[in-house]
Formats: sequence, C-alpha cells, structure tokens
Amino acid sequence: MEDEGFVDDEFIEATARDCVARHGAESVIILRKRAEIAEVTGDSLSAHAWDHMAEVAEDILFGLL
Repeated sequence: MEDEGFVDDEFIEATARDCVARHGAESVIILRKRAEIAEVTGDSLSAHAWDHMAEVAEDILFGLL
C-alpha cells in the first residue's frame, strides 16, 4: 500500500527498521510520539507516515516482518 503517493512503503519499512535497530522496543513509543507532534502541529501527512512507521516497527518487533 502506498501512502497516498507521497511516502512509499520501502521508505517506511527502512525507516522503521533503522529505528528498531537503534532503539529496540522503545522505537514504537518514539515513532508514536513523532506522529503525535506532527498531528498537533497540523502536519497530517507526516503524522500518518510516522504512525505507519510505528505499526511497521511493531510488526518487526513481533517477528511479523
């Protein structure tokens, strides 16, 4: 699934993997916080991308990816 043509899945997965490699289980919290900050500042596209990265990070951590 493409994120409305703006951010591709390969980028999302690569960024999530990098975050998991650097921060382990804390990566999901970090990515969700970034999504929250983006939403509060009115950047819904970035908020969606960060939230998607958090979901992918969860999948990575649970061995689903």
